[in-house]
Amino acid sequence: MDHNQAENFQQLVLRLKADKSYDAIEKLSGGAPTGRSLQKLLTKGFTRMPDPETFQGLSRALNVPQRDLVLAAARTLGIYIEAENPADLTLVGAGRLPYESQELLRSTSRELQRWLERDQQHTVATDDSKQGATADVHELFPVHRAAADKGDQGIDPEQLPES
Repeated sequence: MDHNQAENFQQLVLRLKADKSYDAIEKLSGGAPTGRSLQKLLTKGFTRMPDPETFQGLSRALNVPQRDLVLAAARTLGIYIEAENPADLTLVGAGRLPYESQELLRSTSRELQRWLERDQQHTVATDDSKQGATADVHELFPVHRAAADKGDQGIDPEQLPES
């Protein structure tokens, strides 16, 4: 979405608030923000980011992700953050994985990106996209070598095909 068309904090909260009173929002939020402080935020605006409790409470009260509220507040302050980047791949539920698994996914992603960059550099250098696309494959899996050459550790020579 073009950031010039995206709602700022006041617009988003007022739209989601609809006909609910400030006191009703306060009750739904669990007390933060108070009805009075929310009314002040929406009518007078703000020059600093609201506190985390405000985002958490409004998220509960208005049934909206905190991320949407934070991005709208940033737009209100003149900070435009691209909400979604088409180059990013989101893996649903990956954030609930153990830390080690998350790190494995991150490192795998970095390595795949390095391979892609290296392939793109090779393609530009040779100016032949087909040759560049297969260069790393030949490097990783040489054609002249069998799956396991005789003499490799852990390979039973009796299990190798006859050459």
